[in-house]
Amino acid sequence: MTIKIITGMAGGGKSTVLDSFEDMGYYCIDNMPPSLLAEFIHLYERMGLEKQLMAICMDLRLGVFFDEVPSTLKKLREEGYDIEIIFVEASDSVLLKRYIEVRRTHPLETAGRTSEAIRRERELLSGIREKSDYIIDTSSLTGHQLKRKLISRYGSKMDFQVILESYGMKYGNLENADITYDLRFLPNPYYVESLKRLTGHDEEVRNFIMENQVAQETFLHLSRLLKFTAEQFKKSGRENIHIGLACTGGKHRSVTFSLLLEDFFKELGYEVIRQDRELR
Repeated sequence: MTIKIITGMAGGGKSTVLDSFEDMGYYCIDNMPPSLLAEFIHLYERMGLEKQLMAICMDLRLGVFFDEVPSTLKKLREEGYDIEIIFVEASDSVLLKRYIEVRRTHPLETAGRTSEAIRRERELLSGIREKSDYIIDTSSLTGHQLKRKLISRYGSKMDFQVILESYGMKYGNLENADITYDLRFLPNPYYVESLKRLTGHDEEVRNFIMENQVAQETFLHLSRLLKFTAEQFKKSGRENIHIGLACTGGKHRSVTFSLLLEDFFKELGYEVIRQDRELR
């Protein structure tokens, strides 16, 4: 079992690191007492769960229990567990600025002396910092940049997904889509009697639409744009991109384009999820 222990300065970005590991397929726990860690790991293994990746945040919020962290991790390593300690920090000035911006109180703060609390915390954490395997300074990193840094180092355990969904504008907008594209300017098979009751899943409908030069050019430009956009979403640390394809009734043009884009993205190596809202 691979176990990442996340620790470090309050305000340094530990929550973002933990969230990043969760996105990469790790089972994540925030601030488990060291005395329970070994017991939980053994129980987890006995349950035979498939996920053998675990990330646990342990910091000074544990109070007196934090002193037990080094000895607990030493014993687990001796048992053969692959443990890496990740220490997250930032400069005093950046940490102070972050606390001022979010108007939160530092865990060690007394009488409004945030700067003193930060210095005190750095002293208390000096021991485990020296034992850490990987130290991340987030002073100049945004949350997205930190996530990209972690994914680049550890590799995402989840494939980036392209979600394609066709829908009809007359039945309402598509909720939660990142991008929507309106295809109502293309020739409408609904007005062709032999095609009216068919859908984009039928070859006759797809041929009718894609024989049109405007439809061909639209697909060419749209596929290039969406390819570029998906690449940027993936680089930013996102898990997926949700693309909506719209036409009037959601049965012909939008379905046709979603099917063509499904093939397009699969050829690029993406995991694709495709659904037709109006054909459910």
